[in-house]
Amino acid sequence: MSILKNFAAAAALCLGTVPLAHAQNVALGTLSGAATGQIGIAIASVASSAGEIRVIPQETANTAQYIPLVDQGQLEFGIANYPQTYFAMTGTGLSEGQPADNLRLVASLMDFTSGMLVMDDSGIATLEDLAGRNVPRFPDNSLGDYVMRAVMATADLSYDDVRAVPTANFLSMYDGFRDGILDTSIATIGSAFVMDMQASVGEVRYLPMSEEDAPVMDEILPGTRIFDVSGSGEAAVTEDTKVFGYEYLLFANADVPDAVVTSMVRALHDGREDLLATSPMWQSFVPEGMARAGGMTYHPGALAFYQEHGIPVAE
Repeated sequence: MSILKNFAAAAALCLGTVPLAHAQNVALGTLSGAATGQIGIAIASVASSAGEIRVIPQETANTAQYIPLVDQGQLEFGIANYPQTYFAMTGTGLSEGQPADNLRLVASLMDFTSGMLVMDDSGIATLEDLAGRNVPRFPDNSLGDYVMRAVMATADLSYDDVRAVPTANFLSMYDGFRDGILDTSIATIGSAFVMDMQASVGEVRYLPMSEEDAPVMDEILPGTRIFDVSGSGEAAVTEDTKVFGYEYLLFANADVPDAVVTSMVRALHDGREDLLATSPMWQSFVPEGMARAGGMTYHPGALAFYQEHGIPVAE
């Protein structure tokens, strides 16, 4: 099924592993760099180390490029946030009229918490203060566009109220913020990007949100919630604050053999400590809650594992 068998050797070097004699190669759609890239490499490493399957990351510029590849069976697995996965599987929002009928949910990975990052000395204290500032303007109907419109809606802002800077993708946004072209950037709590910003350009922080922002964002980004983040001294989080977020999900093509999917689920279920060692983003990963995402159809191989281990499956 996979289009990546020729990349096995390169992936093995990337993961720091040697080829496994009897493990089946499977491909995982992910991004190059940023938080999603970190998550993809962690999954590949932990699942491959378990020995039943060898997971090879397939990196693209954005999630929308590899979701169709999973749907078409060219990649076995993919990862994405709840809104984008929900849109794809239901044919709404980003995927209006184009449902990915062959996607099946495999697991909830973690609460993917993000916020709007600004320089500490920017003079921007609230989301309302973004009025008149340089903010990323992603292509229409892209994930970045949905996130930015949802965030601005909580402050009664639109692109007409800011200086919208054309931004091709998330990596371009990070570069723009680093170079001072953008006054704010979407940033995942605990991601390498935030730590890099703090080390290279100076003190950064997140703009606070409120509980009332959840229903506003959920109208545009289904599944969005508001999370409390404690001021633990982590990069950019020096005091208690609220940010937005949603679950991050692992999905598969419907035709991936049940045994392969079960092997993936088992490896992640048993590998929490190894996953957490790769990044604090995995702090909210709860093996007993791997089937907590609702509103989508699960792969039979995942359901078999959850039923065997008494893990509740959301409707």
